[in-house]
Amino acid sequence: MPEETNTKRSRLARNLSEQSKPTNRKVKILTVCSVLVMLLVVSLTVARVVFNFDGISQETRVKTLQKDAAIALQFGLTGHSDDKRTKQVVHLTNTAWQTEIATSVGKAWKSSAKVADSVTFDGHKYQKKQVISDLSQRYIKTLQRDRNYKITKIRYDRYHNAKVQYQVTPIDLPAGQKKVQRYVEKQLQKKSSEASKLSAEQLRLVEYAMIAENWQSVLKDDMPTSATRNMTITMLYTHENFKPIYQVSKQTLNNILNSGLSE
Repeated sequence: MPEETNTKRSRLARNLSEQSKPTNRKVKILTVCSVLVMLLVVSLTVARVVFNFDGISQETRVKTLQKDAAIALQFGLTGHSDDKRTKQVVHLTNTAWQTEIATSVGKAWKSSAKVADSVTFDGHKYQKKQVISDLSQRYIKTLQRDRNYKITKIRYDRYHNAKVQYQVTPIDLPAGQKKVQRYVEKQLQKKSSEASKLSAEQLRLVEYAMIAENWQSVLKDDMPTSATRNMTITMLYTHENFKPIYQVSKQTLNNILNSGLSE
């Protein structure tokens, strides 16, 4: 009997041992998998934080930057872009950007010298607000002509932000304005008797109005230009749903605008 009992116990122990082996194996596999998953998560987190890894290939980022940089330059220099990505890149609509440009131009005209609020001259009544608005729109129309610029070099940092170097041929607005002013002065000389009755502020408003009226007919889209400039802008990298986006700040957009204008 003792031998049988020992044999039975031995068989029981053997069976339990054999049954536990697969369970132990599963536990080990699950443990190893868990460790690997944790290491993967940690590695991806470190890569994302340190190297801004986002699962997007550099080739895709380069192609996107080339498109987005062209949008930023076109929009900044001309105040207009038809590309559907424009608002993503510059955070502004065509209307909003043109309004800002017009406001800036209007302030410049108003601050250059004192201007009368209204005046009647040669059968026309001119209001300062409308005249300044007309001048601003003439400037914007001038900016919207095709501009001579090209991207020359691109450099990336570790976070995929980019320094974009470009060449641009600025338009010389002051030179164009002087050309129109000379024409207006000649026209006023023909009406010197009536012009002499105006105060300096009233005469200035008449001059501004006539500059706006004759801007296009005198310049005929032939705006003077100045020496080509080499400029650099920063484009900030971001992404959404595994799609890269390059954006410019408001200050950068202003710098682009100024780079296309003669000093």
